[in-house]
Amino acid sequence: MNPSIATVTLGESLPCRITAAAKAGFKGIELFDTDLEAFGADAKAIRRMIGDAGMNVASYFPLREVEGVPAEARQATRDRAAAYFDRAAELGAPMVMMCSATDEGLSSDRSLILDDLAHLAEMARARGLRLAYEALSWGCHMFDYRDAAKLVSEIRHPNFGLVLDSFHIFARGNPLDEITDIPAEHIFLVQVSDAPRLNLSYLDWSRSHRTLPGRGSFDLQAFTTKVRATGYDGVFSLECFSDELGAEKAQSVAEIGYAALNGLWSAKDD
Repeated sequence: MNPSIATVTLGESLPCRITAAAKAGFKGIELFDTDLEAFGADAKAIRRMIGDAGMNVASYFPLREVEGVPAEARQATRDRAAAYFDRAAELGAPMVMMCSATDEGLSSDRSLILDDLAHLAEMARARGLRLAYEALSWGCHMFDYRDAAKLVSEIRHPNFGLVLDSFHIFARGNPLDEITDIPAEHIFLVQVSDAPRLNLSYLDWSRSHRTLPGRGSFDLQAFTTKVRATGYDGVFSLECFSDELGAEKAQSVAEIGYAALNGLWSAKDD
């Protein structure tokens, strides 16, 4: 597997996060678009910085609100997606991660959603990118990984695949057993975070309270065991949106996170 970390997991400046991740042993970085914009450097400079640290860009994320788009907004939305893909290509990212729609104004019409996603997948292919789809726990029409997996199977595009994110799966209480029914080649990205059980909206819970494996209430070993049973051996990424982690030293969080992530992957099945 490719042990990776999302820039949102770490605090301090973006160069500090990159250095900390590399020193901890991570091989890949998932670049959060807001972190890139806040730093202000051009994409090629960030690409060099990550390469000089001995890492690769695992993904650029998240592309949002691009499915079920009304006809009058479709071209503008696709132009926005094109610009996003172009930035990902500049960064040297092989993959863009996209989120399921959260805007209630977007259509739930399945045929329209399939058409939009298939078109986006082809746009990604034309730039040498893969497009990884995540069912957000607060998505308005798509919030269950099993439904997202069905979309991938229906679209049947080699550049369109699935994100399995532990937070969204456990937050919704989705069963883990059906993960093993997903073909490994349909899974493009696996993101891992723990979290305490809190009485919050999915959005508020997700944005500030995800934490490192072992610090929350999720059975991440069971999740990882199911993922490995599919035969998946790709990007396995630590993605924690956390006010608490953001206040800690990036190097310490990266080292603890790397050990926890590798511990999950290397644990022997009972």
